[in-house]
Amino acid sequence: MKMKFLLILLLSFCFESVSSHFDPYGTLGVKRGATLQEIRKAYKLLAKEWHPDKSNNPSAQEEFVEINRAYELLRDPERRKLYDNRGISEDTPNFRPPRPEAYAYSTFDPFDDLSSVFGKGFRFQFHMPDSGLFHEQTITLKGYEKNVLPASARTPQLILTYSDWCMGCVRAAPMWKRLGEEMNPVGISMSTVHAGREPKLARNFGARTDSLPHLVLLMDGRIYQYRDETLSVINIIRFIREKFGTQLIPRVDDSNYEDFLNGWRDNRVRVLITGKAEVLRLRYLALAYQYRRFAAFGYARLIEGETTQIQDRYNIPSTMDSMFVFREEVDTPAAKLSMPDLPFSVMTDVLEANKYLLLPRISSQKILDELCPLDSSRVRRRLCVMLVAEEEDEDAQESLRKYAKVYRGPGKDRVGFVYVSKKGQQAFVQALIEADESMVKNPDRRLVIIWRRNLSSVSFLWIPGTWKRDEESENDGFAEDILPPWNSSQYELTAALKRLFSDDGNLPNETTMKELVDENAAGLLQRIYNRILILLESIKDRIRKEDLLAAVSVIATIVFIMAVAYVMAYLVSLEEETIQAKRSKATSPSSNSCASTASTATLQLKMHELRGETYNGMVRLLKPGCRTIVLLLDKETKAKILPVFHRIVWPYRKNKTLMFGWMYVERGLDWYKQLLSLALPLGEGNPDPQQLESINPRNCIGTILSLNGHRKYFCIYHAKHLEGQQRAAYAEAKNNGLRRRIGRSRGQKKNGEDFLGFEDSSSDSDRSSDVEQGLSSPDDVEPLLVDDSSSFIFVERLLDGLSNWLDRLFEGTTHRYHVNYWPEFGNK
Repeated sequence: MKMKFLLILLLSFCFESVSSHFDPYGTLGVKRGATLQEIRKAYKLLAKEWHPDKSNNPSAQEEFVEINRAYELLRDPERRKLYDNRGISEDTPNFRPPRPEAYAYSTFDPFDDLSSVFGKGFRFQFHMPDSGLFHEQTITLKGYEKNVLPASARTPQLILTYSDWCMGCVRAAPMWKRLGEEMNPVGISMSTVHAGREPKLARNFGARTDSLPHLVLLMDGRIYQYRDETLSVINIIRFIREKFGTQLIPRVDDSNYEDFLNGWRDNRVRVLITGKAEVLRLRYLALAYQYRRFAAFGYARLIEGETTQIQDRYNIPSTMDSMFVFREEVDTPAAKLSMPDLPFSVMTDVLEANKYLLLPRISSQKILDELCPLDSSRVRRRLCVMLVAEEEDEDAQESLRKYAKVYRGPGKDRVGFVYVSKKGQQAFVQALIEADESMVKNPDRRLVIIWRRNLSSVSFLWIPGTWKRDEESENDGFAEDILPPWNSSQYELTAALKRLFSDDGNLPNETTMKELVDENAAGLLQRIYNRILILLESIKDRIRKEDLLAAVSVIATIVFIMAVAYVMAYLVSLEEETIQAKRSKATSPSSNSCASTASTATLQLKMHELRGETYNGMVRLLKPGCRTIVLLLDKETKAKILPVFHRIVWPYRKNKTLMFGWMYVERGLDWYKQLLSLALPLGEGNPDPQQLESINPRNCIGTILSLNGHRKYFCIYHAKHLEGQQRAAYAEAKNNGLRRRIGRSRGQKKNGEDFLGFEDSSSDSDRSSDVEQGLSSPDDVEPLLVDDSSSFIFVERLLDGLSNWLDRLFEGTTHRYHVNYWPEFGNK
C-alpha cells in the first residue's frame, strides 16, 4: 500500500514538472490577449510548418503535438479562463475544478469512531458553508507567479489566505461571496490561497496560522496588508480606496479643466468623468488604474458655479454619469458615454478603441509592439508611417496628424501614424539610416514606412524629401482619387501607401530591429527612492501590533542602555577633568609620586630642571619602580643638545614610571662629584677623592644619569664610557681608514675613568693634529674635548648611542652604581 502511494506521488510530481513548462501562448506565438481568430491563424501556420508529413525535422512529431495541445486549450473559453486566472490546465493532475461534494471533508473525520460507538444518530461533520467558492478561486504558487502577479499591473488582486478547520474562515465565507458580487463588476479580481497546501505563498503574503483568514491587496506587484480586525465588505472597499490614492483621479472644475485637457503632450489621452457624487465610485478608480499608462483621468463633480462652463461647453447631462475621451482636439471629444450607471465593461471597450492619440509618440518598445504589431502575412500586413522629428517640432506633427485624421486611402484599417524622437530613440533611427545607402544622414522631418515581419528584422521605405508643414502647402492639383492632395510630400506618402497595399508592393530595405529605449523610465535616483518607499511601506504593512510593541520595547531598552552609558561616561570625564585640574595646580614636581608628572607626559613630554627645589621630588621621594633620567649640560650647549635628547626620549613619553629632566653642570657639579665618590669604591684603579676634584666640567656635558630614588642606585651614559663606545665618531674614523684608538691607549684609565675627564691637559697642538687628520668639524660646530688622549667628540654626536643604551637600560643589562644615601644638592 505504501509503495502504491509513493508511486502515485512520484507520477504526480513528474506530470506537474512537465506541465509546469507548458505555455500555450508561447507555443503558438501569440499574445495573452489574442483573439480567437488570431489564435486560429497562428495555429494553421504552425500546423502547416510542423506537420510530420511535411516536415523533415526529427522533433516535428513532438512540436505538432504541443501545437495541437495549445490550440485545444486556448480555443475553449472555459479552459483558457482557468489557465489565465490560475495557470491551471486539464493536463495538470489534481487541479481540475473540484466537485462541490468533495468539500464535505468526509474523507477524514476524527469522530468516525465515536459515531460507531453511539450509532448512526451521532455524527460530527465539519462543513464550511460556501466552501466551494474558496476552492474554486484557489491559486497555486505557479499560478500566482505566472498569472496573478503580472496581471496586478492592470487589475488589482484581492487574495484571501484560508485553511481547513479555521472558524474565522467559516464566518468569512458569506462575506467573501458578497464581496465577489461587488468586486467582479468593477474590475477587481479575487483569489484565495490554501495555507496548508501553499505554505510558501502564504508566508509571502505574511499570513500566520494563528491569524487566518488573512487578506492582502496586490497592486503592480506590491503587497498591501489588510490590518482591520473585522472582515467586512465596507471595510475592505475603504481599504482598497485608500491604496488607490487621491492622485489617480484628481478633481477638475472650471478653473483647471482646460489645462487638464491640453496636457495630452505627455502622450496620453484625457478621460473626463462627470457626476454628482462626492465620493468617486470604485469602478472609476479601477478603470483609471488599469489604463494609467495610456490615459490621464479627471473627475468633475457637477455643482452649480464650479463646473458650469464644462457642462455648457460639452452639453453634459446633469442627471447621469458621463465619460468623455479627448485626444489632441479639446473642443470635440473622441468618444462620449452617458448612462445612469456606467458599466465597467462598456467603459473598457470605449477606452480600448480610443486609448491612443491620433499621432502618438513611440516612447518604448511596448508602445511600438501595440501600435506597430508583428504581422508576417504579406496579404494582411500592417504598416506604420513614422515621422522622425523632435518633440518641439509641433508644426510637422500637427501636419501629419491632420493627414492621419482625413486619410481614406488604401489599407486605412491597416496603417498607423506615429512619430519618434530623433534624440530619444537614436539607436533605432540610426539603424534605419545605415541600412539605406541612399538615405541622407540627417533624418529630421523625414517619413519612413515600416513593416515588422518578426522580432528580429523590420522592412522599411524612406519617403523622398522632408515632410512639409501646412504653411508649405502648394495645392498642385493632384488626382482627386488620392486623398488628401495638399502638397508634394503628402502626395508622395499617399502614392507610396497605395503602391505598398497593392499586390506587387514591396519595401526594398531591411535591417535588424533595435530595441527601443523606455523614455518614461525613472532614473537611478528615482528608482532608489521608489524602492525605499516600497520597503518602508512593506515594513509598515507587515508589522503587527504585538510586533510593534516588542520592537518598541527592544528599542527603548537599547536607548536606555545607551543613555546610562552616556551619563556614566560623562561623569567619568567630569572626574578626570577634576583630577587634571588638581594636578595642574601642582606646578612643582616636588610630589611624592612620579605618576602625577608622568601622566601629563602622555600628551606632551615635559622636561624639569634638576636643582635644589626639585631634587626631592625628582630623586629622593620617587615611588618604587619610578626613575628619573637627567641630562647634564651647560648654558652654551643647551640649545644644541637638549632638543636631541628630547627627540630620543619622545617615544617613552607615555611611560608613567619615567620622569625626564636636565641639570646645569656648573650648578650641580659638587653634587655630581659626591655621587661619584659614593658609587666608586677606593682602590682597584678607581679614582680617589682628590682625583674627583679635578673633573673637567666641560667633559661631563652629554652625561645621562638614570636615578632610581627608592632603591638608591643610578646608571650612567657617556659617549666615552665603556658602555657607549659604539658611537658615530668611531665609525667615521674606521670608514676613512684612520686607526683611532678610542679604547685603552696611551695610559688610558681603568674601569672607564676616561669619561670622567681627569688630568685636563689637552693642548692646542693635540687639537690641531686631530684636525689635520680630518676628524674636525666645520667652524660652526664646536668640538668638545674629553681627555688628554688624541680623540674628541662633537657636541651634536654626544648622544648618538643613547637610544641603544636606553634599550639596555630597560632590559636591565646596564651597570648599576649603588649608593648608601643620596647626597645633598647645592653649591658650595
